[in-house]
Amino acid sequence: MPRNDNVGTETLRQMAEQLVRTPVPEEDLPGIAAMLNALAADMRAFRALPLGDDEPATTYRADEIDA
Repeated sequence: MPRNDNVGTETLRQMAEQLVRTPVPEEDLPGIAAMLNALAADMRAFRALPLGDDEPATTYRADEIDA
């Protein structure tokens, strides 16, 4: 079962330093953490949608897409 812990500013600071190798300005950390937490909440809601094998899917080949 997925955890529903929020991303905190300290976690975000560590991710920026370790994964992206670019520090995030201190004043931006709360806003970015809020955005990530909102995105995670949206994704949890989408995962709860009851999609079955009979749901239609639309696929495209690269040569079908107008540039």
